[in-house]
Amino acid sequence: MTGMLPARIAVAALALTLLGACTSGQGAAPAPARASVAALVGTSWNLTGYADAAGAQTPAVTDPSVGTLNFLADGQVAGSTGCNRFSGTYTQSGTDLTITTELITAAACIGPAGEQDTAVIAALDNVATAGVAADQLVLKDAQEAQLLVYTPGLAGLQGTSWIATGVNNGNQAVASSATVTTITAEFGQDNALSGFGGCNNYTSTWTTTNPDGLTIGPIGAQLVACEQEVQDTENQYFAALAKVTTYQLEGNQLTLRDAEGAVQVSFMLAAD
Repeated sequence: MTGMLPARIAVAALALTLLGACTSGQGAAPAPARASVAALVGTSWNLTGYADAAGAQTPAVTDPSVGTLNFLADGQVAGSTGCNRFSGTYTQSGTDLTITTELITAAACIGPAGEQDTAVIAALDNVATAGVAADQLVLKDAQEAQLLVYTPGLAGLQGTSWIATGVNNGNQAVASSATVTTITAEFGQDNALSGFGGCNNYTSTWTTTNPDGLTIGPIGAQLVACEQEVQDTENQYFAALAKVTTYQLEGNQLTLRDAEGAVQVSFMLAAD
């Protein structure tokens, strides 16, 4: 019996050698490639669907506004559920993605908007992976259950048309009225800005600088006389445009601010 041990040891050694050759030699099957997702930093997304409390996929609502998700610099994330706004941090490594919400506004959300608000906030903190396909960002949990689906948001101002929802009245207040909601702005080709000021058609120019700088040029407008209230609103709008230094695109909303961060004009995307 003892004389057979060296042979058994030799056979075992040979088997280990062959196994090593199969796993590391030229004939070894390649390891499955790990899926990859491009860095999300600098991208903006609009919510199109979410998993409800029972896990059923549910189309997103757009009232009072579109849900958004923005991946900012330095690992910061911000967005909206469509009702409440949130901010926090994120980390990404390939398809691995974690999001931590830190600040959330406390607006009352009722009906479908409230259900979506609750589901989105809960889902964000459970995100484990991200996948981008067919112009969709799909976020899943650690068990690969689909949580949230987004489509790309607006990449810039060019070619967009807007309807005003608020205008700074010059008294540190952003006011809305029936006249304000007739104001329009169209950011056209060749940096041409045009629209209706509530009383007169107007033209101007627009120029952006990274990451969010915006300058509006001198306003040229018709000289049609209007009721005083309408004329005052238009004058406030033109004065507000002259103060704009930054812009923020989020979902179907555009906000123009001055150098101190005060809102000068807010808009909603015009329907196609």
